[in-house]
Amino acid sequence: MINVAIVSPDHSLEPVDKVIEEQDFGCSFHRYIYKKMTDIDEIYHDCRGKCDVMFFSGELGYHYIRHKFPDIRIPCAFTAYEPIDVLSILLNFQISHPEIRMNRVFCDFLTATNHFMGLLQYLPKEHQPYFYTERHYDYRHITDFAKQLWEHKKIDMILSRSINNLKKLDELGIPYVAVFPSEEMIVKSIRNALNELRLDQIAEKEILSILIRLPFSEEIEQEEQEYREATLYKFLADYRKSRHLHFSIEQGFNQFELHSEIPAGEDNAGALDFLRRALTELKRKLDFPFRIGIGIGASRDRSRCFAEQALMEANRYGRNDAFLVDKEDIVLGPLSQDARLAADYTNEKALLFAREQGISDTNILKLVSLFQEEKNRLLSSQSLSSLLGVTGRSASRILAKLLELGMVEQLRESEQPEKAGRQGRPIHYFRFQEERFREMLFPEDDSL
Repeated sequence: MINVAIVSPDHSLEPVDKVIEEQDFGCSFHRYIYKKMTDIDEIYHDCRGKCDVMFFSGELGYHYIRHKFPDIRIPCAFTAYEPIDVLSILLNFQISHPEIRMNRVFCDFLTATNHFMGLLQYLPKEHQPYFYTERHYDYRHITDFAKQLWEHKKIDMILSRSINNLKKLDELGIPYVAVFPSEEMIVKSIRNALNELRLDQIAEKEILSILIRLPFSEEIEQEEQEYREATLYKFLADYRKSRHLHFSIEQGFNQFELHSEIPAGEDNAGALDFLRRALTELKRKLDFPFRIGIGIGASRDRSRCFAEQALMEANRYGRNDAFLVDKEDIVLGPLSQDARLAADYTNEKALLFAREQGISDTNILKLVSLFQEEKNRLLSSQSLSSLLGVTGRSASRILAKLLELGMVEQLRESEQPEKAGRQGRPIHYFRFQEERFREMLFPEDDSL
């Protein structure tokens, strides 16, 4: 029987207790309570050799143990919010507190680590709440961050999941609404953790999930929609048959969902090359718009979640292309480009820079990836537009901002590539200023 350690602050244990008493998970639970983060050290040492998985009631404990024991061998999980849960929380808050604008609220559970739960995709910048953007994710730093916002009169309320921290907020006199995970969220998170563990015990396999969306505008007739869906389905079925592949094809409204097993632990390079070839064929055969999101994970649910995240990036890119999110939660793409850029959302320094400069965090993270891959590459508004999937004007604005901050420099006329600017409108080229670029966008302890 699988043994699960339930690790929680005292105030958060009751709803978890209720769930594990009422639900049959087919496993044995061991309850652990911590009052301060360092208590988790002793809990971990007690769990070794006794428990198969450690389940945390929230992200703080989970992130603490992954940071303190980076080589931890016990699988860890936590009660996770989905984007729909966060949107529901914000909607209910706005209904209950119509007098408080959302941009006057601090949400301490939305961080760069969880990609702000996709909220940036749904709310315009002027209506977004304050997020936690500091590098150290613990009670003390969250409290200090909240205190600064309150003292500078930037917020009127806190939405807090840090239940052990509420007493401190009371002492500071900062109004808050405590956000508790629902029973459904707790059940789903525990089941996902157990299913992934059972999958690992059965076979060393990972799941590849692909979501292909056909963006239909209101002007497209029903017959044209049916034609596009039928054409794409035929392509997928023919491709599977001609190459003797094995993957499921599920069709929904304007979207196809594919799933297949792949060997675990292998380098993604082979899978990327195969996917790139398939993408090239798809672009050649189809004469209508499509967007592709690809995910690789230890379970179908996890890989599909990654595919959804990748599909959001493909939609933002706005062209016939594909993006991939792997098990390390890194965004790769566009896959058709020679430079397949990664967006590493753990780089909190770059995310904070993007927020302060009013530039998309994805675009800044991709520039960091481009710098890591090819720091001597020449940049122009045209090439940047293609790489980032933005307009030429937006690419020019990004380059102008980097130039103003000394992170790039413009090439002199004598350094311009051959033929540049001789026909039509002149093309201005830029190169990275390595030292300044690192200083502004790389963590201080980064060895790259």
